[in-house]
Amino acid sequence: GGIAAERKKIASVAKSFREGISDLPFEFVSEAPSNAVTSLHPTGVSAKEIIRILKDEYHIWVCPNGGELSDTVFRVGHIGCITDENNQELLNALHDMSARGLL
Repeated sequence: GGIAAERKKIASVAKSFREGISDLPFEFVSEAPSNAVTSLHPTGVSAKEIIRILKDEYHIWVCPNGGELSDTVFRVGHIGCITDENNQELLNALHDMSARGLL
């Protein structure tokens, strides 16, 4: 693999995630996000509530934000041992939450 292959994988996971949430009520925090992480601002519910539901009901952990943005921004990491299947599991959970009126 090497570094180039790992960077390509990370970019693919980030792109797939970002495309997969395009129909959900999120705003991107950064206009030029890193492939390592996607920072999201939910437009309809608290970021803390999304994090709680993902953890408690779907057993998925995403990254909370601290400080004054803790209720308005959360982050999704794309580095490490993140597979396409992991990515799809998160996308499925977010779409299910949307269908349930939780977003």
